[in-house]
Amino acid sequence: MNAEVIELVVVLAAGGLTAWLLRRKVRQRADSAAEGDVIKVPCLLRHPSQEGRWLRGRLLVGPSGAGSEPRTRAGAAVSLPEGLRQVGMRSPSWREAMKINGGCRIVECSSPEGPVLVAVMPNELGHVLTALNSS
Repeated sequence: MNAEVIELVVVLAAGGLTAWLLRRKVRQRADSAAEGDVIKVPCLLRHPSQEGRWLRGRLLVGPSGAGSEPRTRAGAAVSLPEGLRQVGMRSPSWREAMKINGGCRIVECSSPEGPVLVAVMPNELGHVLTALNSS
């Protein structure tokens, strides 16, 4: 009985610490964006040149628009295409939710190279939409 209670307390403490750290990071990004600094928003990018692959990376969001910073060797040569503009937004399908986080929102964009999908968490969506609409 005591071991179960101790285990429960440890799990609750770890969950609380994780939630606090995530909220803190989101708040820091929001404060930096409000000051006009360039922020790095974690995202998944589906580029037309990489057929069917979601590439991990960060979207560089600032006053001058958006850029991309890949985090995998597969996406090292991929950058955001010029003339990128938002055409829609949706939740992931069941099939996509198995590959990416089901809580993400997918921003559908069009570019001269073809359709580009950007998956971000809902709390970071405002930064991404602002950057895509300003570029």
